[in-house]
Order: sequence, then C-alpha cells, then structure tokens
Amino acid sequence: MNKQILTVMRKEITDNFRDRKTVMSSIFMGAVFMPVMFVVLMNFVVGMQKDKAEEQLELAIKGIGNAQSFISFVKTKGVKVNAFTGDAKKAVENKDEEAVIIIPETFADNFSKGIPAKIEVYYDASAKGAVNVTQKRIKSLISEYSRTIGMTRLQLRGISPILLQAIIIEDHDVSTAQSKGAMFMSFLPYVLILGLFMGSMYLAIDTMAGEKERNSLEALLLNPIKRSHLLIGKLLATISFGLVTLIATIISFKLAMPFMPLQDLGMTVDLGFKNVGILLLILAPLAVMAASLQTIVATYSKSFKEAQTYVNLLMFVPMIPSMALMFMPVKEKLWMMATPVLSHNLIINQIMRGEQVAPLSIIAAIIGSLFIGLILALVAIKLYNRESLLFSD
Repeated sequence: MNKQILTVMRKEITDNFRDRKTVMSSIFMGAVFMPVMFVVLMNFVVGMQKDKAEEQLELAIKGIGNAQSFISFVKTKGVKVNAFTGDAKKAVENKDEEAVIIIPETFADNFSKGIPAKIEVYYDASAKGAVNVTQKRIKSLISEYSRTIGMTRLQLRGISPILLQAIIIEDHDVSTAQSKGAMFMSFLPYVLILGLFMGSMYLAIDTMAGEKERNSLEALLLNPIKRSHLLIGKLLATISFGLVTLIATIISFKLAMPFMPLQDLGMTVDLGFKNVGILLLILAPLAVMAASLQTIVATYSKSFKEAQTYVNLLMFVPMIPSMALMFMPVKEKLWMMATPVLSHNLIINQIMRGEQVAPLSIIAAIIGSLFIGLILALVAIKLYNRESLLFSD
C-alpha cells in the first residue's frame, strides 16, 4: 500500500482516538451499552412475567352471591376472591384493578335452566407489563369452569362428552429452540449494522465537514500528495473504526448471551466461533459501503453540525429491511443475497435459526457489498476533487 495513504490513515486514527468523547460515543454506546441494556431489560421483563404467573391470583368480583358454584371452583384453584363494588370500567381504566369480573343477577337462573350464563370480564388489552398475564389466567380459569360444567351435564344425561369432539387437532410444531431464539433475537441484524454505521460516522464527519469548519482542509491540500490518496487514507481510517465497533458489538453480544433468560423461554441462540466468523465475513465489506456513503454526505455539508444531521438520517438505511423482515416472511433468493443490508439481515436470521447458510449466499453478500462500496468510494474521490464542495465558502 502507498506510504502516503498509510500516513494519512494513521494520522486520522490517532486524531480520532485523542477525542475520548467521540470514541466512547461511537464504540462504547453501540457496542457495549446496547447489549448490556438488552440483557437487563429482558431479565427484568421475563422475571416480572414469571413472578406474575406464579403468584396467587386475586379476582375482583362483583356479584359473588350470584354464582356460588363458580366461586367454590376458583377457590379450589387457590384463587383469592375479593368482593368488588363500584364502576368496573373506571377501576380498570384508572389501574386500580388489573381486571374485574361481574356476575349478573340472571346468572343463577340461566345456569339452573341450562342456558348459557354470562360472566362479564373488564380488562385493558393494551395494558403494559405483566398485566396481560393476569388477563390470560382469568380467561383460562373461566374456560376451564365452563368445560367442567358442560362435561358434567352431558354425563348426567348419559351422553359421552367425546361426542362433542368431532375433530381432534394434532399439533406438529416444527420450530426448534434455536428458531424460537431467532424470533427473540430478530433485532440483532439491525443492532450489528447500526453499530457499524455509528462506529464510522463521527470520523467520516470529522475528516470532511470537521476540517472545513476548522479551516484545516486548505493547509492539508497543500501537502505533496494526490487528493485520491488523501481521501483513500481517510476512508481506510473511517472503515477501520466501523470494523472495530462491529467486532466489539459481536463480542459484547457473545459475552452477554449466558446472562439472557433464554432457557426460561425455551429458546437457544448459537453464537459459536463458526457463526461469529460468518458474521464478521459478511459484515466487514459493509464497512466500506457505510464509510463511503457517510463521506459523500459529509462532503456536501458545510459544518460538523450539518453533516451530523444528514449522516444521522442514514441510520434509517439498515432499519428498513430489519423492520420489514420482522413482519414479512421472505423466501431467500440469490438476488436478495447480493443486495447490501437486505442480504445481511437474511443471513443473520438464518444463522440465528440454526439453518445452514449456503456458501454462494455468503459470496454474493460479500461481492454485493464490496461492489456498491467501491462505487461509492469512487464517487467520494471524484467529489473530493471538486473545489466547490471542498470549501465552506
């Protein structure tokens, strides 16, 4: 490699490391903070839901005297019954009660006649946290009581309850613990790509818009070095920071995996050395595209703040396919594997699901990212030679 390019690259890397706030923001926040935050959040949510499912269920019931058999049934299930008076709807809306059961006065009469007796349940389906666990337990309890009474009535009339089951569904769930873990980790492609973009973002801005703002670009161009070599050196420095952030993010997630409550959810995630190697292999070329794209945007900007605003918009690039694939099932095709960002999302999802990634898919993803990245790098070099874009005035 040209010595001038290496000199520029070392200079930019050294200068960026001197700015500790930038290094902390670009590397630590993306690579370390996000995995740690996710582990803490998941453990908190899973622990809260588990505690809610195991604790004694309390029912707020209005009209207890209207259904003594139902009350006796729920008590045999270890449920605590609390008499409720007041407006059930307001109690749930004001979060005074997680759910309220109302037993109408007509319940006993309809029940004795064999007519379907109504039980009203007030709840908020949009409630956050573990409240939905209580709602599901209440509905399950009422359904169990209804089935028990129905079967008893049929048996008293000499009718087998089996006659009601004209069809039996035999479930065959082909999902595995690892494929369930992939669903749980569907955010991982976005986090890895976002971390890569964040790692190179600040250096791309500083090497272009930052130097314009400090009026140091003119002096830099007076040095006996080709502008193309100068920009290549800056790009290599920017790419290196993206790669460092990517590696740090993958390592952080690998170290964080044992602390995630995956076993409690019946899930597994394989981030072994083979899969880590594939992740690095397919994501590394994306650093070229990210750095080149950010450099182009920063070249058009006249100040550091303006460049930061525009480059931040690029964060939506990895978000689009990541969000789409969370809701849309896609059958992988070769052209998709050659499409940057989309291919990375598909391959990472395959790895998380425990599926075999085809070598051709890996090659297509690498070539596709490198091809687009090199084209963008050539565009950045061409722009760097235009005087009108190099100076703020």
